[in-house]
Amino acid sequence: MSNFDTGPDCWYREVCTNECNGSCIRYLEMSYLMDHSNIPKNLQTPKKLIPDSCDFDTFTKLAEIKSNITEFVKEGRSLYICGRTTGNGKTSWAIKILLKYFDSVWPGNGFRTRGVFVHVPTFLLKCKDFNNKDPEFEELKQSILTADLVVWDDIASTNISAYDYSQLIMCLDARFSSGLSNIYTGNITDKENLTSALGAKLTSRILSVDTVKAVFLGGDRR
Repeated sequence: MSNFDTGPDCWYREVCTNECNGSCIRYLEMSYLMDHSNIPKNLQTPKKLIPDSCDFDTFTKLAEIKSNITEFVKEGRSLYICGRTTGNGKTSWAIKILLKYFDSVWPGNGFRTRGVFVHVPTFLLKCKDFNNKDPEFEELKQSILTADLVVWDDIASTNISAYDYSQLIMCLDARFSSGLSNIYTGNITDKENLTSALGAKLTSRILSVDTVKAVFLGGDRR
């Protein structure tokens, strides 16, 4: 997306009263955050989500975190959004919260990457491609270590090798030592099975005392 192609691509088009043009500071700042976020283009516009009755309390919990995301990140807290069913809004909610954080920090942000989206299976596959010299992927790996907020999507969705484990634990240990926030999404809801999939140390990082757990019970809404 071009920094000078506003209009229908702008995140604020439904609420902004300013003239829509390429000199709009809000658009330029937000565009930079989005262009360096690794969020897939088809997911960069927030989706309207309607809960099943069984998930109303979970939606309420996530909405509260979203409305206070700046303080949540400042405190270095994390969130684990989980549910055994696929397609029930875990990834959409994680991205909605990340976008809300961008909306809260864009004024005066300049050229700083504040948050990134990581689809864990894809990330681990690219890590093992030792011939991959993609500069954007190298930039992503560096941003993971320093960004205020990282979304780890579909964590524990596939079996991980010893190398996969080493990559994940290196990233999470670096983020924990710096007091940085994470959002995890996954299909495993209990600690025992998460430990079986990821090991005790990774599980202790994901389900730390500073992590809020939000469990979806509803069905596939795709």
